[in-house]
Amino acid sequence: MRVFALSLCLLTGTALAPPQRRLGKVTAQRSAAGEPAPQPYALDDARPRSAAALAALATAAAPLACYAAAPAWVEPVSNVLDPCFFIIQFIMLLRVIISWFPETDVNEMPWVLVCAPTEGLLKITRDIVPPSFGVDISPVVWIAVASFLREILLGQQGILVLMAQGRM
Repeated sequence: MRVFALSLCLLTGTALAPPQRRLGKVTAQRSAAGEPAPQPYALDDARPRSAAALAALATAAAPLACYAAAPAWVEPVSNVLDPCFFIIQFIMLLRVIISWFPETDVNEMPWVLVCAPTEGLLKITRDIVPPSFGVDISPVVWIAVASFLREILLGQQGILVLMAQGRM
């Protein structure tokens, strides 16, 4: 984006731009008359020639203020979200394994630690995605959702990672 804005700044010329110097016959005539030849690149040629070029240069040179403030809150949010997504994936994986054994009483002590916190969320999901062929796939749906969100937000090219690095 910044490279595009900078190239736009350098390549943009409008009717409002000052006329360019031509160095053909005039330079040869001046040098023959003993006058100094005009410099091909003067300091005036370096300034932007239009409002669009100036805006592109300003956009390329000064990033938005919200990006400058992002690293202050990105790191704590990442530190909280990463374990949360891991716990959701782990508990839902345990729910998948428990569902393989229908004779398991989910109201007994070791299993109630996994089933009680997730049953409300899975009940809502079962209304949207009903069990197919007698198999409850609602924990698999939540594993997929948590995995997707974890990758989009916290993966190598995740949104929060890029914001923390200042590349977004």
